[in-house]
Amino acid sequence: MKFHGSSGATTLLGMPGFVVGVQVDVGGEWWLSVETTVAVVACSGCGTRAVGHGRRRVRVRDLEISGRATVLCWAKRIWRCPDSDCEVETWSERCEHIEPGGLLTVRAAAEICRAVGADGSSVAAQARRFGVSWAAAMAAVGRHGTPLIEVPARLEAATAIGVDETTFLHAAAARRTQYVTGIIDLDRGRLLDVVPGRSARVLGDWLTAQTVDWRAQVTVAALDAFRGYANALAAHLPDAMLVMDHFHTIQLANRALDKVRRRTQTDTLGHRGQSADPLYRIRRLALLGAGRLDEKGWDRLEAGLAAGDPAGEVAAAWIAKEELRLMYRARSPEAVRRALTRFYTHYAANDHIPELVTLATTISTWQTEILNYHNGHFSNGPTEAVNLIIEKTRRIGHGFRNFHNYRLRLLLACGVKWHTPVVARIRGRQPRLSA
Repeated sequence: MKFHGSSGATTLLGMPGFVVGVQVDVGGEWWLSVETTVAVVACSGCGTRAVGHGRRRVRVRDLEISGRATVLCWAKRIWRCPDSDCEVETWSERCEHIEPGGLLTVRAAAEICRAVGADGSSVAAQARRFGVSWAAAMAAVGRHGTPLIEVPARLEAATAIGVDETTFLHAAAARRTQYVTGIIDLDRGRLLDVVPGRSARVLGDWLTAQTVDWRAQVTVAALDAFRGYANALAAHLPDAMLVMDHFHTIQLANRALDKVRRRTQTDTLGHRGQSADPLYRIRRLALLGAGRLDEKGWDRLEAGLAAGDPAGEVAAAWIAKEELRLMYRARSPEAVRRALTRFYTHYAANDHIPELVTLATTISTWQTEILNYHNGHFSNGPTEAVNLIIEKTRRIGHGFRNFHNYRLRLLLACGVKWHTPVVARIRGRQPRLSA
């Protein structure tokens, strides 16, 4: 071991009330011998001035210094009450910077929570970084993260919400796929909460738990084509406008198109799509909007339909999808309804295609929610963006089994506004403008 001395070590430590003594390099880590500067302590029982009763060495992990792991070796004082009649005999000194019985300083535990929540790091990575167990690192996330997600102000000012489900646990031999329901603030793109299950009861219970004023301020609720969510929102948010945005509507049309394509190529070729099959070669091209196709794309699409769609059913499904897309490009309520009428007319001429029957039935069932999109062009896009962060968090954690930890990690990742200090520029102008 090498011994080093530094007159500025106490200042560098930056923990008021502590002074640094010996600094030791142990295996590439800084081990700092520290002690408090408190010299006078009164007994909590009788108020008599306490006397020293020895010290006990306590090692705790702290933030890195110059990129090197740091361990504080705290010479913790033991105090004794000299009054023989006092019930308080001895006690250990405590410090606000180090939690009782903790392995980490308060700021190190807070940094673990910040790295897991704001930076999207895994708990295991932070446990390795600070040289503690996974349980100790997760406990630090819980201690510092729970107050952040339970603050009531986090749910305030939500006037437009989105609702969607995500997978919590995939199916296995002994269980079915387990879902969770996420409630998102569409204006801020922030996860408000996540609850286990996917049903009208689950969402209804969460809405019931909110205050009357909170429910009254919600004016828009965006959702996908799931009747359970619609029933819960209509029952508990009667004044809110339910909206199914263009993403989910076109997604329904794309799924219908895919089903028609798969059925057609199976009926005509006798097998599933292969790389040389004409319809399989245009499977992604057919899902693009007509406005995104160039001349080469049109030629490929027409050639694929001519070679692999003898009955014209795939072409009919493609036109139905484009009719729905044109509905969302309309700028007036009259134009929207005309586009929707064209879709129903096209369906009536092709009602022998079962996939189009299902699509038209779904569109008719959700027609009010679909038309509500044009009242303010409300989108469930922020909900889908949050879903991506949810899936990313689940992958980083290699899956979750404990819902409490899962909810905590998700809310820290996309439900809390983290303070990110603005970095000052070192140049007056951007480098690309300085030439």
